[in-house]
Amino acid sequence: MSEEDRTWGEEAREPEEEQNEERHEHRHNRLFTALQVMGVIIAMLLAVYNNALISAEEAEVVESPRMLVESEPLAPFAPCHEGGVRFNLGSDDNMNGVLDATEVTSDTVLCHGLQGLSGPQGQPGLDGDEPLIQLLTSQPLPVGGETCASGGTNITTGLDLNANSELDEEEVTNATVLCNGAVGGSGSDGAAGMDGSSGFSALVEKVPAPTYLCRDGFVIQFGVDDGQGEGLASNAVLEADEVRERLNFCFEPLRSERLTDTITGIANSMTSGCDQGLWLPNSERFVFSANDGQVGCELFFSNGEVNTTNLLLDLHPNGDALPGQYIGLNHLETEEGDLMLFDATNGVDGRSLWVHATANNSTWSLGAIEWQAPTAWADGLLFTLINGDYVWTNGTALLPWHHHPMWNSTERQQISDSISSLDQIGQAWLHGDERALWFSARDSNGDVEAYRVTFQGEFTSWSVNPFGHLELTHPLSDGNHLLAIGSKGTAKQLLRLNDNGSSEWLSSIAPSSGDTKMGEGMGLHRIGDNLVYDAEVSLNEARLWTTNLANGITLQLSPELLSPGAQIGVATADNRLLFDCISPSRGTEVCVTDATPMGTKVLHELTPGPLSTTIKAIVAVEDGWLLVADGMINGTQVGTSLWSVEGEAMRHVYNPWPGSANDSQALTYGGLILSDTQAFLIAHDGITGHEWHRWSHGELSDDWIVIDS
Repeated sequence: MSEEDRTWGEEAREPEEEQNEERHEHRHNRLFTALQVMGVIIAMLLAVYNNALISAEEAEVVESPRMLVESEPLAPFAPCHEGGVRFNLGSDDNMNGVLDATEVTSDTVLCHGLQGLSGPQGQPGLDGDEPLIQLLTSQPLPVGGETCASGGTNITTGLDLNANSELDEEEVTNATVLCNGAVGGSGSDGAAGMDGSSGFSALVEKVPAPTYLCRDGFVIQFGVDDGQGEGLASNAVLEADEVRERLNFCFEPLRSERLTDTITGIANSMTSGCDQGLWLPNSERFVFSANDGQVGCELFFSNGEVNTTNLLLDLHPNGDALPGQYIGLNHLETEEGDLMLFDATNGVDGRSLWVHATANNSTWSLGAIEWQAPTAWADGLLFTLINGDYVWTNGTALLPWHHHPMWNSTERQQISDSISSLDQIGQAWLHGDERALWFSARDSNGDVEAYRVTFQGEFTSWSVNPFGHLELTHPLSDGNHLLAIGSKGTAKQLLRLNDNGSSEWLSSIAPSSGDTKMGEGMGLHRIGDNLVYDAEVSLNEARLWTTNLANGITLQLSPELLSPGAQIGVATADNRLLFDCISPSRGTEVCVTDATPMGTKVLHELTPGPLSTTIKAIVAVEDGWLLVADGMINGTQVGTSLWSVEGEAMRHVYNPWPGSANDSQALTYGGLILSDTQAFLIAHDGITGHEWHRWSHGELSDDWIVIDS
């Protein structure tokens, strides 16, 4: 964890200037680390994807030529008028340990940026210091050196203090070494091939950064020309499905700003029932419901540029379609592109389930359903019909769930026969995973128990409570087993449904009276062999508990923390849970647990003292979290804002409405929407009303190296 990540609690306060210096150092440290990782990635890819030449006719095993990668500096001439570095990749066909010119199969050029043209002259200002130019130089490192045994490149950056257009030694502020990967040893002899065809070439290319993330940057893509996915093998073109790794560079802060102003001015574009949002990854657009003051509440989209939203659908020409009001906007990825499923009304047929396909910009209705959030399962979504039956869809039609196309006609008939004596299927609970569909059902004796149908069409039933109904909550897959919270007598306890049809109770917490109310606040979560959940021993005093699956020990994790997850729930990252909790001396704050008593605590006190912090959302991002909450920084109150958590440190990353007396009222409408690169939330900035804002989390998730001078 870097040094600048820290909290703004009572015991850690530092001046703004020192924070900025440490953040600058943090960016360079990440650049150093990522560039080293790039060298390792290249070596691994080349070692895995290059095969030996084998002659079937002669039945001989031929030693495979090694793949080599070399770098060379480029003088300030075309194609790099400011100089740069060329990376060459190829097969060492003559086995001389050197990548000859005739052996190069792929190369990419990394140019220093051209100096921009002078902009228009501005108004005369006060005399000040001349700006310092930032320079970048590269120097090849020889093979056999102490730093890079296989050679490499030394990249240095710094400020041109003496204005001589050269980066002198005393001006270097950061130096990064990019080592060539070591040549791997010869692999074991393989079986003779049919034609002795050669392996696929490793490719590397540089492409512009997506502008919705970074206005000034590039992406280096590494891959193999093997035709993976929809790629075409050996065509010397690195296609999207052939890319294995990417290294992203941005030379300015990643874009974090207000995204929309659907109704121009301070009027709210989003209100209750018209506040859903969804990122579509293939089409790279953000779709949301909003009211522009003309067509009513309909679907709009943004390609990432501020204030350039467009109307996507006007389903209800004479009123409000209110798309996603009850089930939200749901995404399905298909071979043709993105599908979006949502509830809406067209003013004629009543509210129904609609599908929009981005590939051909078409929209159609699937019919009426119960307005409950769907369950993702088997490359589609499960919905409930008005009569209580479950149906599955991949966007084309609503099918009875046991008619899923993964089963053949024989398997479908066997499943139908197995469930023919059951009713109320899934009405108490339903859980889908990558192996099976688990569900409740009532048998012919009126007893509600648990059942499962696997992807192979195998049917299993359990009889846990022979003289009563089995009520399960918070099901959690455990390989071929299922973990859940069930009622044992009058108190809820942990239960495991075993693959062979047996079951076992995993806990026996005894409350002083009544029920344990297990999982009603934070649900059920797993960290390693530990199940973590909330439960009550004393009335209205829910605390944090854990049960170890390996040794069966159940213990309370903290006697101090109350009502874990009761306000906004839990998010899991880095084998830890982040959640809201109540401390008698600190009020409501951000808490964390690693399933041990020592690791269960208040992580940060955003509002010092007994006053509570208002926490509105928590989501996991790689090994950290984002949360929306109010708090204090160096004694100054900030309104509802976006914070990040990395390790033990919390930092304030985005405030939609800056100022000590301002509150953005973030998440008054909508939720915190997360894409692979950005987080979206509805907030007020004091000028445009409630609109969508976005924050790019590339540095938190380590996807981007930001070099901001």
